[in-house]
Amino acid sequence: MSFKEFDKLEEKINRLIAGLKALRDENQKLKKELQGVKQDSSQRDSEKSEIRKKIASLIDLVDSIGE
Repeated sequence: MSFKEFDKLEEKINRLIAGLKALRDENQKLKKELQGVKQDSSQRDSEKSEIRKKIASLIDLVDSIGE
């Protein structure tokens, strides 16, 4: 191989490494985002559960008044 070919190979490897680093950074960012979304979803599920309990309790109260 000539030096010119080694230079081209080195350039391609450097681009691959830079791309890999960019993908790793993006992956970390997306993982953090996903974790936040999961926490939000969990909190919403908990709130929905509480709302359902309160509604069921109110329905029971209304039913007991009608009896």
